[in-house]
Amino acid sequence: MFKTLKEGFGARLKELRKEKGFTQEKLAEKLDIAPRQLTRLETGVNFPSVETLEKISFYLEADLKSLFDFTWDKEYSICCTGTDDRPVFEVSTNDRVVDLSSYFKKKKNEPVYDLNQLINVQNSDESMLQSARNINKPFTIVYKDANGELSHVKTYYPDGRIDEVMSKEKVETEKVFKELTDEINDIRYDMNKLKFLKLAKASLTSKDAFNELKSLMKGMEIMMDSK
Repeated sequence: MFKTLKEGFGARLKELRKEKGFTQEKLAEKLDIAPRQLTRLETGVNFPSVETLEKISFYLEADLKSLFDFTWDKEYSICCTGTDDRPVFEVSTNDRVVDLSSYFKKKKNEPVYDLNQLINVQNSDESMLQSARNINKPFTIVYKDANGELSHVKTYYPDGRIDEVMSKEKVETEKVFKELTDEINDIRYDMNKLKFLKLAKASLTSKDAFNELKSLMKGMEIMMDSK
């Protein structure tokens, strides 16, 4: 069990990089970051931006669930993890109540807050903002769906701001893209299917390509009907 989210992610990143046979220098080049920055990610010093996270997922051919496939101690890392040391919580969107009280701890030289105000916090943006105001610091909620899959990610600030780190649409797009990438890998040596996919992609922006695709589809339909 890792003490912080950054440590767990870094170890997982290093593991996946080695599985793919990438050196730090080669992966850093693909991610468009300095090798020293990748080292800081793998050692748990830094956490990647959303843009870098997307590139990591793409080049390592790993979905988000795989990238975060590790266990970390939320109790230990409550004030030591996340971007700019923001606390990070994980909740399920099908939970009717989110109880954050057990995670917030009073520490020396930190503002005193009323734990009673944090008990049975309803799962809504307004109540999450109230919790941020109660502890006077931002925190991030990683929402999961009823199946435990990543749904969306939001960061709540004491001043009332909400940063949608990863929207539901973006998560769904990532899933579809990963599925499509896997399917393309399965036909990477089938020239006819690859040409068809290339034409289908071109038809999204080209009328000529669209008409060519329609003719091709009509021919395929005739062939199927004749069988």
